[in-house]
Amino acid sequence: MPPHSLLRRSCSQPHRPAPVRPFGVRALSAANGLASPLLLCILLALFLLPAATPAQAAPPRQFVLDTFAIETRDGTLVLRLGVGVDDPDGLRDLLKDGAEMELRGTATLTRRRGVLPDVTLAEKTFACVLRHDTLTREFELRLEGREAPWRDKNLGRLLEGTWKRLVLPLAPIAGLEKGEPHRVSLALSLRHTDVPPWLSRTLFFWSWEVVPDATFTQDFTY
Repeated sequence: MPPHSLLRRSCSQPHRPAPVRPFGVRALSAANGLASPLLLCILLALFLLPAATPAQAAPPRQFVLDTFAIETRDGTLVLRLGVGVDDPDGLRDLLKDGAEMELRGTATLTRRRGVLPDVTLAEKTFACVLRHDTLTREFELRLEGREAPWRDKNLGRLLEGTWKRLVLPLAPIAGLEKGEPHRVSLALSLRHTDVPPWLSRTLFFWSWEVVPDATFTQDFTY
């Protein structure tokens, strides 16, 4: 065969190289195949995590004073109080979860003197510890200075006869100056006496305060 015919045949069938894949395409496709099940597992774990973590009972948010009255009894000025919180159910749940808390109050009687500093005439403090007995299923309240505690399976009934019926003798009436302005201030705190048992099982910001401290005042003229 003439040489020119071979040349013509070779030119009519040019060589076509195999398509070249960019480096890493196959590895990336395999990784995408594995990523979808892995992502699904992570999302499922995040969804189930709250259910597996023990939930902490929501605490009350503030104090509520049902009674804040200044009276005289047998020649003594007394302060009659009815202390509560805005969410009694939240308080009950905290106690049932193992919390133990102390209510502490300080009542201060002062004589107002305008631009001059007030004169403190008396200061009285009370404290009581509240807890739940898991064996008897009773709520227990111990008042500082009283040997026997109060017990009741109904928290509302227990607090109705204790926190809401507090009486603090302040000072003899003879120590007051007639016609002069006076003030009674009440500082309240409700705090955990110990670290609650659920704290070791969950991660969250925690405070010793069950509710924020609060101060109430009342002015009067004797």
